[in-house]
Amino acid sequence: MNAVTQFEEATPFVEIEIGGEVQLGVDARSLHKSLGSRQDFSTWIKRRISQCQFKENFDFVVLHQKVERARDLSSTKKWSSKARDQIRIEYIITADMAKHLGLMEKTPQGHEIRKYFIEQEKVARNAMYGIQLEINKAMLQIEHVKDVLSNAGRTLCVMGKQVKPQLMQNLDDLIAKTQPRLPFDDDAA
Repeated sequence: MNAVTQFEEATPFVEIEIGGEVQLGVDARSLHKSLGSRQDFSTWIKRRISQCQFKENFDFVVLHQKVERARDLSSTKKWSSKARDQIRIEYIITADMAKHLGLMEKTPQGHEIRKYFIEQEKVARNAMYGIQLEINKAMLQIEHVKDVLSNAGRTLCVMGKQVKPQLMQNLDDLIAKTQPRLPFDDDAA
């Protein structure tokens, strides 16, 4: 899927902390470009936030960036040093918000992004399902080992209390049978 590869390169995921939780985020400006929207970015993002009722610090974070404005050297006007700086507002949006925006955009890129997110969810679900199976197997093995060790402990306890005294008595009897008896005369002394 060439379009998906282009999307991943154009809108790389970053880790962001929103609402005390670290999650995947996307630069909204890159997403806007990837979606092929013809609308101005600032107008587009504000309209989408309003339409979908996205919440700041839940669905997105706003970053204010100081950008130096390029000076027109061919002009005869003189620029003051204060006029060079401009504030640029950047939006880092959650992966869920990016998916939502991709689904809303009625462009071929929007459809490709929709396919991309559906595939990524399948991959994540399959990975989670595989991990859950491994967890279940490990839990069964632990239960089996616990049962075996418990049975071994019970067997040792029973052996120690009941069988050991019998074995010790048998050993003493065998030792007694094998010892030679010497005739000692108590009167000869």
